[in-house]
Amino acid sequence: MRLSGGKMQQFDVVIVGGAVSGSVLALALSSFCQHKISIAIVEKSLPNYEQQGGFDARSIALAEGSLQKMSQILPLAGENLGEMIQAIATPIQQIQVADKGHFGKTTLKASEQNIRQLGAVVELAKLGKNLTACIEKQPNIHVFCPNEVKSIKRSQQYCELTLKNGEKLSCSLLVAADGIQSQIAKQCGIETVQVRDYKQSAIIANVELNKWHQYQAFEYFTEQGPFALLPLGGNMMSLVWCVKNADELVQLSDNEFLSRLQHQFGWKLGQFLRASKRFVYPLILQKAESHIHHRLAIVGNAAQMLHPVAGQGFNLGLRDLYALAKRVAEAFNQGKDIGDFSLLVEFEKERVQDQSRIINATSGLISVFSCGMLPMQVMRNLGLFAVSHSKTARDFIANRALGW
Repeated sequence: MRLSGGKMQQFDVVIVGGAVSGSVLALALSSFCQHKISIAIVEKSLPNYEQQGGFDARSIALAEGSLQKMSQILPLAGENLGEMIQAIATPIQQIQVADKGHFGKTTLKASEQNIRQLGAVVELAKLGKNLTACIEKQPNIHVFCPNEVKSIKRSQQYCELTLKNGEKLSCSLLVAADGIQSQIAKQCGIETVQVRDYKQSAIIANVELNKWHQYQAFEYFTEQGPFALLPLGGNMMSLVWCVKNADELVQLSDNEFLSRLQHQFGWKLGQFLRASKRFVYPLILQKAESHIHHRLAIVGNAAQMLHPVAGQGFNLGLRDLYALAKRVAEAFNQGKDIGDFSLLVEFEKERVQDQSRIINATSGLISVFSCGMLPMQVMRNLGLFAVSHSKTARDFIANRALGW
């Protein structure tokens, strides 16, 4: 229930961070509780989808397993989230994986798995716009934006938040979905630690080619780091180019950048015609020391930030928040305390194996494919060669990539 006049406004859950992770969590919680749970979202920035969209729009790749989980989230007055995302996304029907400059390569195909797609690529601006419109139709979800948390006071039974504009919120469960180096986690005594510096940066951009991609994605491993192209609408593709020194590539003119890109990828899809604005992100593995605390759960990039190789990080975060929503909803529907520490402990236990597996797998891929020693080069290429000739091996890798 929301009260006015400077009094404490009471909610069951307060989610700090209204980007994709926070929005999907709010809609999942609402759906799984038959829209009876009261939720507040606190977000510091007003979205500007016009500025974020267009040719410069950044994108994310969602595994088919993530989309299937989204399909189980049923907002009021709208289609399920899976259908909503599919309507604005571009399917990935096959992925070619190769060790650039060596013989090892393999291709994963949706048709071989008897599914329509391995995943889909969606522009963040379009996804954010749709999620915002969906949340506005949910009477049990209230958004405080632009606003941010000034202070947090936690008692045995409640969390009390004071916002920057003086408004006060109370809840049984607080969720930190405020991204890298979470301020909410820090205010609650949980530090974010750097586990590994990959000594690489990711250059993110959209590119246009003169040939259609046919819903193909490409992931090449190079001496500098992974290089990926993901399909978007028309002849557009989303580029993730991981290099040891990004400054040189970023400072190039568009024509020079396209020339370097052409040399890197080749002519499989014809000529690169234009590139969008380039974004650069240093690549480090970092994670919160704990994903739970007293009446607090931490999700999304606030919980862990992975290397973008194989596009696993965001999908791992979606599985985390889906599991949290399921556990909280079960307690809520049974009239139990949704912020009880034993519930949060069970959530953390449920997720630790998947988190460790994905973190180790992504770090392992970087270690294996960045090693220049001849024995390691031979081993990884023999491995890719073996996968290309074994349906059982491809099925195993595809199932991992699908997020099942």
